[in-house]
Order: sequence, then structure tokens, then C-alpha cells
Amino acid sequence: MRWLVLIVGIGFIVGGLFMNRRDVDEGPLTLVADMSTLRDTDTGPVVGGISSPGAQVWLGIPYAAAPEGERRWRAPAPAQPWLRARESLVYGEVCPQFASRLSASSADPGTLIGSEDCLSLNVFAPGGVEANAALPVMVFIHGGGNTIGSSIPYESSAFVQEQGVLMVTLNYRLGALGWFSHAALREGVSAEDASGNFALLDMIAALQWVQDNIKSFGGDPSRVTVFGESAGGRNIYGLLASPMAKNLFHGAIVQSGFPGTFTRARAEKPSSSPQPGHPNGSHALASAWLEQDETRSETAVLNQMSAAELASFLRGLSTADIMAPLATAGGMYRAPALFRDGVVLPKEPLTEIFSDPSRWNRMPLMIGGNLDEMKLFLVLSGRHTSNLLGVIPQVDDPARYELLNRYHSDAWKAAGVDLPLSLISDSSPDTALFAYRFDWNNMRKNWLVDLPELLGATHALELDFLFGPLISRLVPGVFHAGNNGDREALGSTMRDYWAGFAYNGRPGSGRSASQPAWPGWSVEEPNLMLLDGNEGQGVRSEAISVTVEDVKQRLSQETSLPERLRCALYVDLFLDNNGLSEQFDTREYQDLGCGEIPSWPLAGLSR
Repeated sequence: MRWLVLIVGIGFIVGGLFMNRRDVDEGPLTLVADMSTLRDTDTGPVVGGISSPGAQVWLGIPYAAAPEGERRWRAPAPAQPWLRARESLVYGEVCPQFASRLSASSADPGTLIGSEDCLSLNVFAPGGVEANAALPVMVFIHGGGNTIGSSIPYESSAFVQEQGVLMVTLNYRLGALGWFSHAALREGVSAEDASGNFALLDMIAALQWVQDNIKSFGGDPSRVTVFGESAGGRNIYGLLASPMAKNLFHGAIVQSGFPGTFTRARAEKPSSSPQPGHPNGSHALASAWLEQDETRSETAVLNQMSAAELASFLRGLSTADIMAPLATAGGMYRAPALFRDGVVLPKEPLTEIFSDPSRWNRMPLMIGGNLDEMKLFLVLSGRHTSNLLGVIPQVDDPARYELLNRYHSDAWKAAGVDLPLSLISDSSPDTALFAYRFDWNNMRKNWLVDLPELLGATHALELDFLFGPLISRLVPGVFHAGNNGDREALGSTMRDYWAGFAYNGRPGSGRSASQPAWPGWSVEEPNLMLLDGNEGQGVRSEAISVTVEDVKQRLSQETSLPERLRCALYVDLFLDNNGLSEQFDTREYQDLGCGEIPSWPLAGLSR
């Protein structure tokens, strides 16, 4: 509700008069069947339509069977075939989640939406492209904390028309339905069914679909680039490490991701354990679901039910029952994901895997993030801002706000960009590596609201430059008539680089060969392509690196934060950081003066 009020407040009071009408009036993609788009797939023929930019589009193609009933919490099964041409003119159902401003739903925030029958994908191809075109293929994996989101906001018609590539976007299972590790589900099933990594298996199934079918749409299955943002980028790190994804794609772009995975202990143990399980892990959720069932005694069930009986109970729950303990008005919730099961993902942390060239799916990589990743989350938490007139967000303490942003954003870069790149560069010096940082913040600033201070080059904003208005649609004043030329130029440059990578395995000077040359990254020369508009400092390359040790050293010398907040910052950066807890060092925590303060209860206080 706070986020909704924030959006409405800014919209009416600050930015409404300055929004581009094009950004406001664009509606959902609507298609009419066009027989020129008839294509064959392994499961049956499909007919799509022609979008307004002239692209050929096929929406809502099933790539796997509905994972519901007895198929819930199992590896995806093949989709049921069909005989007659299937009209693929509307997006498939979103996977179950709580509605949010990012869910492309008109439902009130916090409302449960979606269906378990949601494993579908969309294909976008340039107009007129035939089956033998062999164009590079880009597969986009959406973000949303692995608990919200869908393929719907990432309409790719303009991108493929401009850049001459094919685009595939997809849905995958989310939250507790996509990532659920429990011993009761491991009895008498395949290793894949027992993994808990059902959402990652969905992505692998979608990539297999691309290999089997994309030729029919004009794509080249030997030139597939996977790219994704936030949780999507994190999932790509998982795909790079998964032996089951080998040879399914050939290049990867990671946007604001990080190589975090969870142990089974963290995913399954009670949250009251000395080394606690996740608050939304399988023990906590199973207990909550059993408490909801008035016909059962929780203690009796947990202690006496067989694995088969408990698995049957879990699969018999309704979607609403499963989601009830996770309900949140904001949509997104924190939950464990990417489990070290030893089959879909290795049992070791990904930092170990990327240190050994024989243990990951080696390919060219382009990895980056945003200068102010954390500001979006600092706004959403409400701990560091207040609302003028009840609706207009103001930073309470600008110096502290920027300090917390820098620690979190720099740690994100250190763990998500420099760490994996350095491990790979050291162990595989012949691997083509490229890095970027998105710096654009040329947005509205006035006496009512300072958007560069409040949001800056925040998390996910770069997506607006690739696909069109997303974050900017939610926050008026980010995009406005005065910055139109600057952002359009930067967006064109970025799409050119992304397509250049898809074509050549390196961004180079873009597909057009007209952009500033993008140098490679190595430990010796950590070249970072800085993506900024001409109203800022422009697109340019600089050698900039940030390591985890750099951030820890700065924090050890930090004197401007209260003790408890400093300790919470260490916990949030290095312990409760979505699966990178191996960065936590008990001695370092004690040396900060935190030895008498229990660590886990501080989680989230600096965000």
C-alpha cells in the first residue's frame, strides 16, 4: 500500500504534467491471427500475429505441461501436443503470485493472481523473417525476486525490428511453487524431481524448446544468448553452473544478478535453529500449512506422517492455501531459491564452481549492474524516507541514505560482477568477458522531489532502455519530455551493444559497428563500460573494480553509523544476502564491536 500511495502521490502532485503521453496511452499487446505466421513446433502448429512495429509475434506457447496436482513440485513434463493450428495471440497465464505494480495486472496489490498452468513462452521475430533466416536468438529471463513477475512487461517487437534478432520471453514457477526443498518430496522420485529447483528446471525446459523449435521461427539454435535482470540474472548464474543446461545456450548477459545459492539446511531447517533455516523455508511453510488444516494436529503430522503421506497432503493443498502464509501487500517476498542439490546445481557455492573451468558451462559473458542498485529498495522499505503531505517521498537523512546506498550497491557490484569475473578470468583467461555499469539518472529534480537523490540509476531502470517504459511508467518524472532525446540515444546504444553480443559473442562497437569500442575485462584490466547519457558523462570505458574485501575494509573503518546499524549492515551485506553467506566471517563481525549482538535478528534493518 505504501508503494501504491507513493506512486499515486508523485503522479498527481509532481510528474503528471510531464509524462509522455505515449508512455501513458500504450496498452497491452493485441494481435490478430495472420496466416503468414503459421509455424510448426514439436507439439503442434502455431499461428501468431503482426504487432504494430511490424514484428511477427507468437504468444503463450506452452513449453511444458501444467505443473499442478500430482505434477506440482516435480520437474517439468512435456507439453500435451495438439493437431490443429493453435492461435498464439495472447500471453499465457502468469504463475501464482501476489499482484504488484510490476505484475502487469489490474488487480489490487497483494491480491493472489495467476495459475499453476503457466509454463509458456513468447517468440518475437522481425517482420518477414522465414524459417531459414538463422538469426541470433536472445532469451530473456525476467526478475522479481523469484517471487513475482512474468514475461508480459517485456514486449520485444521494437527490439527485434531494430536489431534483427529473435527474442524469446518466458514464464517460470515462482516462490514456494518454484523453489521448494523438503525431504518428504525426495522419497521414491527422480533426482530432478527431488532437487527443489523446479523453476530452474522450467528455464532449462524452455531452453530445450528453443533448441528443438526455434529454426521454424527463423532463429539459429547454435547462437542463443540468455539474458536476465535481478533474479533473472541470478538464475542465469545457476544455468551457467548447471550440468543440465550444457549446450543449450552459447552466451550470457547478467544484469544486476549475483551468484547466490542456498544449502538444503538453510532451505529446510526450522527458523528457530541455532543456525536458522529461512523464515520462509520448507519447515516454516509446512508447519503453517498444517496449522491451517483444522483436521490435523501439527505435532502428530510432523512426527508421525510418512513421507508419502506428507507429500500427498502438500500436493493436495490449493494454490490459495500454499500462498496464504506468504501474503504481502507489496507482492514480493523473500524466499530461498537455487538449492545446492548436487544434481541441478552443484553442492558447492558457485564461487567454487566458477574457479574451475571444467565445472561450468563456459561461454562469453557480459555482466553488469546499476550505480544505485539499492535506492529502489531503500525507498520501498520506508525506514529512511518520509512522505511530504503524506504522499511525496523525501529522504530523511541524505548523507546516511547515500552512505547505505553506496555500501549496498558496491557490495552488489563486488559480489555480482567483480567476484565472478575475477574467478573466471583467473581460471579461464581465454574466456571472453565484458562488464558494464548503468549510470543514467537524468530525471526530474525540483523543490518537491529530487528523483536523482531518491532513485538515481536504480535497480531495474536499465530495462526501460532495452524494452520501453517499466520503472518509468510507475514513477512519473523519471522519463519526461525534457530528457527524451538523451534517453532515446542511450537506449539505442544499449540495444546495439546487446545485439552485438548476441551476433558476435562480444558487444564490440555494437551490431552497427558505430558505437565506442567496448573493451574486454580481466583482473589486470577491469574495464567497465559506463552507460550514461550525453547529459551526463556519456558512454565511456574506465577501469573500476570493487571487491568484497574493499567493502569490508571500508565498513571496518566506518564511524558515522550507530553501532547497531553498522552491525546490521554487515549482516545484510554478508550473511542474509540471498545465498552468499559464505562471505560472513564471525571474527570480522566481532571486530566491528558486534560480538554481543546476535547476528540473525538484525537481518533487514539496514535495507
